[in-house]
Amino acid sequence: MTQSTEFVAGKADETGTTLSRIPLRHGLTFKQAAVTLLVVLLLGLSVGTLELILDWRAMRVEVRVNLENTLDLVEGSAAEALYQLNPELGSRVVDGLLVFDLVRYVELRDDFGRVLASRQNPPLGASAFHRWSGLFADMTDFSRPLRQVEPDGARTEVGVLRVELSPERLTERFLQQAARSAFFGVARAGGISLLVVILFYFMITRPLLRLARAVAEIDPTRPGYWPTPELPGHGRDELGLLLAHLRRLLGASQDGLDQRDRAQAELTALTRELERRVQERTQALEQAMLDLETRKDEVERAFEELDWTHRRLSEANRLLLESHAYARRIQTTMLPDPAVLGDDVGELRVHWEPLHLVGGDWYWLERRGDQCLILLADCTGHGVPGAFVTLVLASVTEQVLRETPVWEPATILADIDRRVRRRLGQDRSSGWTGLDSDDGLDAAMLLWEVGSGTLEFAGVGSIPLLCLDPDKGISTLRGTRGHLGYQSLKPPAAIATQRLVLAPGATLYLLTDGLTDQMGGSPRRLLGRRRLVEWLESHAALGLSDQIAGLCRMLADYRAEESRRDDMTLIAFRPIVRPPLGADGIK
Repeated sequence: MTQSTEFVAGKADETGTTLSRIPLRHGLTFKQAAVTLLVVLLLGLSVGTLELILDWRAMRVEVRVNLENTLDLVEGSAAEALYQLNPELGSRVVDGLLVFDLVRYVELRDDFGRVLASRQNPPLGASAFHRWSGLFADMTDFSRPLRQVEPDGARTEVGVLRVELSPERLTERFLQQAARSAFFGVARAGGISLLVVILFYFMITRPLLRLARAVAEIDPTRPGYWPTPELPGHGRDELGLLLAHLRRLLGASQDGLDQRDRAQAELTALTRELERRVQERTQALEQAMLDLETRKDEVERAFEELDWTHRRLSEANRLLLESHAYARRIQTTMLPDPAVLGDDVGELRVHWEPLHLVGGDWYWLERRGDQCLILLADCTGHGVPGAFVTLVLASVTEQVLRETPVWEPATILADIDRRVRRRLGQDRSSGWTGLDSDDGLDAAMLLWEVGSGTLEFAGVGSIPLLCLDPDKGISTLRGTRGHLGYQSLKPPAAIATQRLVLAPGATLYLLTDGLTDQMGGSPRRLLGRRRLVEWLESHAALGLSDQIAGLCRMLADYRAEESRRDDMTLIAFRPIVRPPLGADGIK
């Protein structure tokens, strides 16, 4: 390794100077060592960085896949616990998930937002790893909607299983692995550098030093008598080739002059050839410019056609928007005026807001003598498809109400189900193939006599009745499970009618799921029925118009930048109730 500091020549050159000892920092061995170490370190740093990124991504995928697989294993038990409202079973599911050290918090919530079971691992103590916890901060929160299979085959949402991972533990595990990889990478780089330097010295540097001493001993006046040095082991490699070239160069110096003349002649011929090629390329370039001009004309014509097409599309879009606006006017004229129930039924307000200009929510108000009826339906889809289903429903409902001598909510809903299936051709006995029409609706109906405190309620599907008692708060009545009209779903075996005795000042709300299924808040989640109920209870003293206006503002604030996802309809009713003779309550 110290051979680079020895004498490399003993003869004086033409200026009278001699080659002295080469300083260590100028020697080939030192340069080889420095360059090799730098290259290995840079390569190791690049590869290590890539490995670190790949390990980070692989760990994210592994953690996500393992957690999803674990949630798949416990999903059935968690759904059973929520369906049965069994805290003990829920606690076992939560405790089982907390066995994993990466899990920080586990929570089971039912579909009303109430916590059935929750557990939390103790937090990690402060450490340097916490500053890097942002590496996994975007994948710490996992939520799994839980559904229970009903006897009729329908899947009912019963709640949410939420698992929160510890970003500090994920970061600690990842950085420990990265530190081990970095340590072994540096050790590997040092070892490779040392080995390469040793090999370079014995294979290149030492033979070069011997060759340099021999070259310094050449007599310029007698180059042909140069004593050729021996380089054992290098007869067939680059050093041997260099030595052979030196012998030929020194032995044929005169031939070099002749070669120079031949080279000059070849250079002249090459110059002429290059001039010819430049001329050909110039002609080709001129032809290409002509072709480009032709293409330019074609592109301009294409842009003119595109502009014409754009104008046609703008006109088509205008006509489509006008058609939607006219369709909204048609659908709006189909909706009843709340005044049809008369002035002696109490305060009634309706908020109907389709997701687009038209929608799949539809309501109906009608009075026959002292009997008053409110029907609210949420049809398949929204926009134009949903609006077409509401046309069918409006026609069927009007026919059923006219032909039914005695109004009973359950009977009316069952008759609507049969007629919608028949009207849409969904009552075929051959069975649903998946290619036929399969549209339907959820519906709820209220029926009462003017001034009476007793109401009848029947519903099928997801439209609830919220009853706000001034003294007892809000209670929720749900309809029969199932749907109306669908070909792929059987009609409900029986539709239950529920009777409700109201206290003076009570307020009733019928609403579609477009209100509760709005996404927003922080963290981002659905509004849910519980938040809506809490808001209505806290603003119960307002008039119904002020309540609806305030509710719309609250929903807009909750969504913030999020868009609405569905049509939404709310019917608020505060009937005139004569004091009952007996105790009130739900029968």
